[in-house]
This record gives sequence, C-alpha cells and structure tokens, in this order.
Amino acid sequence: MATTSIADKLAKLERKIAKRQATIAEEQTQLDKELAEYDKLYLTALASKYKLSGKDLFSAIEREHEQLEKLREGEQSDDDTDSISTVGDTAVKHGSFPRNNMSEGALNE
Repeated sequence: MATTSIADKLAKLERKIAKRQATIAEEQTQLDKELAEYDKLYLTALASKYKLSGKDLFSAIEREHEQLEKLREGEQSDDDTDSISTVGDTAVKHGSFPRNNMSEGALNE
C-alpha cells in the first residue's frame, strides 16, 4: 500500500493554493474593471437623464452632499431644506434615480 507523505500532500496543497490565489487576483482585477465601467455608464446615464454635463452633475452631487452633511450636523432645519431644491433633491423625493440592481444587468428608469 503506497502512502503519500505529509510533505507531498503539503506541496500539492501549496500548488493548489497558489493557483487559486492567482485565479482570485485575476478575477478581482476583472471585477474592478467592470465595476469602474459600470460606474462610468451609471454617471453617464444620470447626466443624460437630467441633461447635465459631467461637470454640472458633479456640482449637483457635491451640493447635495454638502446639504446632507449640514443636516447631519444640525445646521439646517427641515424648513430650510424644503426651500432649497436641486436636481438630486427632486430626484430623491420622487424616486426617479435609477436603482442599482446588478442582478438585472441594466439600469432601471
């Protein structure tokens, strides 16, 4: 009866582990590329939907972020935020942002 030594089993497992790690690294690189492309397309869709240039979309998002930060810090009351309406504000209130549902593989509008 031939038995495999522990050293042989360890060497075999080390090769399998190294191969799996390489595969995971390749998959992660591919995933990162696809996520970056997805993000670009999503931003392009938003810019197109609201008829904004990339710079204007960035500015609108930046303003919304600043308003949210102020709300979190308690610098504005709810009445103050109701009087300030921007593209993102309206979109969020009416639920018109496309949903991020990767299982569907497309943007919902």
